[in-house]
Amino acid sequence: MVMLSINKAAIACALLLSPSYSHANWIDPDTPIAAHYTKPRQGPPPPTAKEHTNAKETTSKLHNRVPTPSPSAKPTTSPTEYPTLSPTASGTKNKSDDSFYKLIFSDEFNTDGRQFQDGADPKWTALDKNDYTNGALHYYSPENVYTANGDLIIETKAESHEYIGFNDTSRKNEMAEKHFQSAMLQTWNKFCFTGGIIEAEIQLPGKQDVGGLWPAFWLLGNVARHTYVGSTNHVWPWSSNVCTEKSMHAQRISGCMKAQHYGLHAGVGRGAPEIDIFEVQAGPTKAHHGPYYEMKVGQPFMSASYQVAPGRPNNRPGGGYWPGPGQWYEGLRGGENTSLNILFYGNYNHFRGDPDEKDYWSDAVSYNHQLDERHFVDKFKYRLEWELPDENSDGYIRWFINDHFVSEINGTGIVNAGVGKDRRVALVLTMPDALHLICIQ
Repeated sequence: MVMLSINKAAIACALLLSPSYSHANWIDPDTPIAAHYTKPRQGPPPPTAKEHTNAKETTSKLHNRVPTPSPSAKPTTSPTEYPTLSPTASGTKNKSDDSFYKLIFSDEFNTDGRQFQDGADPKWTALDKNDYTNGALHYYSPENVYTANGDLIIETKAESHEYIGFNDTSRKNEMAEKHFQSAMLQTWNKFCFTGGIIEAEIQLPGKQDVGGLWPAFWLLGNVARHTYVGSTNHVWPWSSNVCTEKSMHAQRISGCMKAQHYGLHAGVGRGAPEIDIFEVQAGPTKAHHGPYYEMKVGQPFMSASYQVAPGRPNNRPGGGYWPGPGQWYEGLRGGENTSLNILFYGNYNHFRGDPDEKDYWSDAVSYNHQLDERHFVDKFKYRLEWELPDENSDGYIRWFINDHFVSEINGTGIVNAGVGKDRRVALVLTMPDALHLICIQ
């Protein structure tokens, strides 16, 4: 079980994988036997369009209607060539309703006083370093994560910390200071997986209407390690296994490479895509106000997202606008109290000193789900289902809270996006890369 808290947050983790993919046994003996197996959850059935049995009657009713480029009353689950009268049908079925996933990793955090500094724990490592990413105001310290009363506690404090950091402008190591301290817990190079189901029971930190914290529970390709920016530049969030003009220059380990080093195979691209089980933003701005004016979800919310490169290079939707015809991915579905995140579709990635040919787009396929005060005072179960493709399916990623459907990315929509067949690889990571877990506050 996992908990996050500013103050404190609490967590209990359980990862469940199909037996055909399991190669380890990391099960906590305190995990109940009933939790050793699970079946994929079914999302709600896709909406169906109303059928018109009398074409002549339908035409007579609509002949005075003047077509306009304005959207339908509610956003469709995927863009259509023209505004539709009813939602577009989509969705992905499970490969088998009888399939079971077997538990291979769990941590109940029942032992008080566990320590997570480098080398102290077989499953997790707490960072002891500055966070250079996203304008972070905190320093990560193992002192801010511990176990107590059957929970993992991640704590944020207003506390100054001096450190030696690298100045991107002067290109020198300098003494610096930050005035907040928190923790990040990773399974990097300890426990990784490709495909499966993960659950965590989490109480979010702070208050639902006060911003400033950014708690997250997410997955990252093991080729990179978060906050170690030298390992992520031109690696995050690449997931391409083909040689293209773009990947040749912009992807650090691309399918164009002929040399074989350190166990890497020639002609095989490597990278570190990102799957966010959640990233949470608290605050007072409600739906249909401020930046969320066009959305039915406001603060506080969680984002369930999949971030990947190469992104769509042309005809992209603009931030704050709903996607136009052909601008975004098909086969996306959101549940109740959930909205496509139209405020963030990804990044244009440029690194200091790079020529333009090394720049690249990365996509963020993301849904925001409405939270409330309960998520900050009680534990909720956050669940991710990541089904790999086979000869009959392109796979999918699904998100749930307390077994209620949040959103889904259909692998077929990724394949059909027109960026290349490598995007199927991007969704399911059939390349050798696996993902590791990260819990942060």
